[in-house]
Amino acid sequence: MEFPFIIAMNLIAWAAYYAGWSGGGHPERFAVAVLLMHALIEVLFREWHVNGIDVGIAAGQFLLLLVFGWLALISDRWWPLAAVAILILIMLVHALTMATPLSYFSATSARVGLWTMLHLTVLAGVGGRWLAGEARVSRLGRRAPSGRTPG
Repeated sequence: MEFPFIIAMNLIAWAAYYAGWSGGGHPERFAVAVLLMHALIEVLFREWHVNGIDVGIAAGQFLLLLVFGWLALISDRWWPLAAVAILILIMLVHALTMATPLSYFSATSARVGLWTMLHLTVLAGVGGRWLAGEARVSRLGRRAPSGRTPG
């Protein structure tokens, strides 16, 4: 039964999206926007199968790997590099599905666990910003009502 794990993964994903958008910096917001766009676009290509292999999902996740690789190169954050490592592992699961008799359920189970790790990595990145005392992007340009600085 994978159903409880998928529910847990989705709850963690939405927590990461909320935390990344409301409490993150520019890299975290960019990552949340890219992850949400990926989730929306992936629905369109979910049914693209070649010999039982999810080529639509694999292609979308490869593009996601490229975007996070670019983010890791231009960002001064640690978590995009960890996200790239997790996405490489996801791509390895796709490659193993093509090269070995790995069952669909085993591959799906591995990807669910790795996606959970990816979302936990985004949460940890936002938590690191919070622990460092960095201001949220949503508060950087605002003025306080009575001339006080926000914070």
